[in-house]
Amino acid sequence: MKLKNLAHWILILGLSGPLLAGAADSSEPDLQPVTEEGITYVSGGNGLEERQALNQVSGDYNLKLVFAEKGSGSYLADVKLSIMNMKGQKVLEAVSDGPWFFVKLVPGRYKITAETTGQTQTRQAKVGSGRLAQLYFYWSVE
Repeated sequence: MKLKNLAHWILILGLSGPLLAGAADSSEPDLQPVTEEGITYVSGGNGLEERQALNQVSGDYNLKLVFAEKGSGSYLADVKLSIMNMKGQKVLEAVSDGPWFFVKLVPGRYKITAETTGQTQTRQAKVGSGRLAQLYFYWSVE
């Protein structure tokens, strides 16, 4: 009888193993790149795991934007973005899901406008094909 119970538990554990493995995988960051009108981007970085995942794919992009509070350096999310080329044509409009935003642009110069907490900032970036350009936006948050 004990052998029958042992076999029963082995069967249950064997069947639940794949379910438990799937549950473990679901904790992995799900950072899916988005492509709009030929421009690919990904955003996130709300936790250490997401930032590590973004660092792993950073080589696929040529511009990184970072959003944080002035003073504390606390990261900000839900930042509205508008990227325009130097001719004034809108290239991309998006909302960053986290404090890090990676985008792959055609090499050139761009004007990036970021808005959060009712405040807007504009920066220019020179984007190339060989290295990652980075811009940092800091806001006073009350």
